Amino acid sequence: MTNPDLRGNLMSFKRMAIMVVGATVLFGGVIGFTQFKQKMIEDYFAHMPRPLVTVTAETATQEHWSVSVPAVATLRAVNGVDVSPSVAGQITALRFQSGQMVRQGEPLVQLDIDEEQSLLASARASASLARITAARASSLVRTSAGTRASLDDAEAQVRITEAKINEIEAQIAKKTIRAPFSGQLGVRLVDLGEYVAAGQALVNLQDLSVILADFSVSQRDLSLLQPGAPLTLTSDAWPDRTFEGSVTAVAPQINAKTGMVSVEGRFPNPDGTLRPGMLARVKVMQPVQENVLTVPVSAVTYALSGDAVFVLRPAPAADADTKPDAKSDTPKADTPKPDAQAERVRITLGERRGDRVVVKEGLSDTDRVVTSGQMKLENGSLVLVSPHPLSAAQAR
Repeated sequence: MTNPDLRGNLMSFKRMAIMVVGATVLFGGVIGFTQFKQKMIEDYFAHMPRPLVTVTAETATQEHWSVSVPAVATLRAVNGVDVSPSVAGQITALRFQSGQMVRQGEPLVQLDIDEEQSLLASARASASLARITAARASSLVRTSAGTRASLDDAEAQVRITEAKINEIEAQIAKKTIRAPFSGQLGVRLVDLGEYVAAGQALVNLQDLSVILADFSVSQRDLSLLQPGAPLTLTSDAWPDRTFEGSVTAVAPQINAKTGMVSVEGRFPNPDGTLRPGMLARVKVMQPVQENVLTVPVSAVTYALSGDAVFVLRPAPAADADTKPDAKSDTPKADTPKPDAQAERVRITLGERRGDRVVVKEGLSDTDRVVTSGQMKLENGSLVLVSPHPLSAAQAR
C-alpha cells in the first residue's frame, strides 16, 4: 500500500506545480498583452496621418535701402518760454485765455500801475516847470539880465525831469507783460488780483511753426552728419506719418565719457502736429544706397534662443497619408497634398523700417518664408499655402 505521507507530498507537489504553471501563464499573458498594446500604439503613431497647417508665405525680397543713422530725439519748439514779469506787482487784468494763439507784442497781463501813474504826473509837472524856467533864463541871457550859469542850470533841470519821465514810463511798460513772439499759449498759471513776484511764471508760450529735434549719435557716424543732411522723423503719437527735416547743427565737441555727439534737427510744423517734449525716432538719411534682403516683420519668430523664420522646403514625396489641420477650413472629405514642408531657420536681423526688416544672415532671395500661421508650426510640419490672408482664428 502507498504510504499516506508520500501520497500527501505528491498531492502538495501537484498543487504547487499547477499554481506555478498558472501564474506563469497569467504573467506571460499580461506581459505579452502589454507588449502587443505598446507595439500597436507605436504602429498607430508611426502611420498616423500628418496634419496639414494652412499658412501664408512670401519670398524674401532684395531691396535698395538708403543708408541711415537712427537715433531717439527729444522735441522742442523753435521758441518757447514761460512768460514772466521783470517786476513784482498785483495783477489787475488778464487779457488772454488758456490755449490762445497770440501775436508778438500782444498784451497778456497788466500789473497795478496806480503808483507809477501818480509819479508820472508829478514828473511831467516838474518837467513843465523846468522848461518854463529854462525859457525865462534864456530870455534873460539874451537881454544880458541873466547869467549863462543860470541858463545852464535850468536846461540841466529840464533834462533831469525828462529822464525821470522816461524812467517812470519804462516802469509802467514793464508792468504790461506782452508776448515776446507769436505762438500758442499754454494753461494760465495765475489769477486776477494775485500778487506775483519778479520772474514768476504766468503762462507758457510756444512757437510751434518749427520744431527742433535734439538727439545724439555715435562718433563713428560723425562723417555722415553734415548741416543740411536730410532727416526723417516718426512718432508714436502719429504712427502713420513721416516728417521730413534737415540737420541744422552738429556740436563741435564729442562727449568724452559716452563717445556721443549732439545734433540738432529742424522740422517744419505748420499744422502744429509735433509738440515740444515729445520723444521721437529720427534718421539721418544718406544718398548712398545698399542692397538688403528683407522679409515682413510678421514672419519673424522672436525667442531668447535667437530669432528665426519658417522657410518652405519641398514636401516629402511619400506624404499621401496626410490630413488637413483641425483648425483649417479645408474640407476633410477632400484630403489635399501638402504644398511644402516648414523648416525652422535661425536668422540674424538688421534694421527695421515700417513692416519690413533686414535679414543679414540665414536666408537667400529665393527662400519663401511663412508670414502667418507659424504659431501652429514646428520643424518639419507639412503646410498648405493659402493665396488669401488668414483669419485671426486660422492664424492661431
